[in-house]
Amino acid sequence: MSGNKTDLVVQAGGSGSFHAITHYLELFKLHLCLYIGLSAVFGHVMACQSFSFESLLVGILVLVLACGSAVLNNIQDRVYDGFFFRTRRRSLPQKKVPVLHAAFIAIVMIGFGLLGLLLFTGLFCFFWGGMAVIAYNGLYTPLKKQSLLAIVPGTLCGMLPLLIGWAAAGKPLSDPHILMIMVVMGLWQIPHFFIILLKTKPSPSGMAGYNRFPCFTKIFSPNEIKLQILIWTSLYSLAILLFLLNGSIKNPLLSNLSGLNAVMIPLLVSIMVIKSGKWNLPFAFASINLSVLFFLGAGICDNCLL
Repeated sequence: MSGNKTDLVVQAGGSGSFHAITHYLELFKLHLCLYIGLSAVFGHVMACQSFSFESLLVGILVLVLACGSAVLNNIQDRVYDGFFFRTRRRSLPQKKVPVLHAAFIAIVMIGFGLLGLLLFTGLFCFFWGGMAVIAYNGLYTPLKKQSLLAIVPGTLCGMLPLLIGWAAAGKPLSDPHILMIMVVMGLWQIPHFFIILLKTKPSPSGMAGYNRFPCFTKIFSPNEIKLQILIWTSLYSLAILLFLLNGSIKNPLLSNLSGLNAVMIPLLVSIMVIKSGKWNLPFAFASINLSVLFFLGAGICDNCLL
C-alpha cells in the first residue's frame, strides 16, 4: 500500500512539473517566434545567395530575441489578456507563472539576443534588433489598447527580422530585393491577423474587453472582414509572383511550386473564408501560414541546392 502511495505522489509530482514547464514555454509564443527566426535566416540566405553557419546563427539569435520580446509582451498584457476569452487562460493572467520569473527570463533573452547580434553580426544588426523590440514592446503593445493604428508597428515588427538577416550579410538596405521580401512578409501578416479576428467568436466573458478596448470588429462587419482578408491575401499573392518574376528562385521545380503556392493560396483562403463551417476558418488560417512557410523554405532550399 505504501508503495502505491509513493508511486502516486511521484506521478503527481511529475505531472505538476510538466504543467509548470508548459506554462513557462507558453510565454515564448514559439509558434510565432519560429517564423521570425526563419525569416532572419531567409534574409541572410537571400543576401549571400548561399546557406552557411552564419545564416543559422543569425536565425538563432533573432529567435532568442523574439522569444524574450514575447515574454515581455506577456508581462505587459497580463491584465489586458484577462479581458478576452481567447487570451484569458494564458499563464500570466491565470497567475501560473510569477511575474518576476517572467521578467527575469525576458531580460536575459533580450539581452542575450541583442548582445549576440552585436558581437557576431555587427552594430547595424544590433540596432535593427533593438528597433524590433521597441516597435513591438514599446509601440505596438501599449498602442493596441488605445488605437487601431497599432497594426502599423505590429506589421513592421514582422518585417524587421528579414532586414536583420540581410544586414548581417553586409548588403545595402536600399536594395530592391530586400524591400520586395519585406513587402511580402508585411502583406502576409494582415490577412493572418484578420483571420484570427474572424475565427475568434465573441463571448459574454469577452465583452468587457470588447467594450473597453479598440477592435476592428467595431468598424467592420463579419462580411467586411472577409472582404479585407480576400483583398490582402490577393496582394500577398501578387507580391510573391513579382518576387518570382525577378528570378529570385532559380531552381525550376522550386520556382514552379512557389508560383503554384502564390496562385492557389488566395483561391483556397477565399473558399474557406466565404463558406460557413466549423473547420473552414482554421483551415484558411493554416493555409496562409503554411504558404509563407513554404515561401521562406523555398528561398532557403534554393540557395542550399546551388
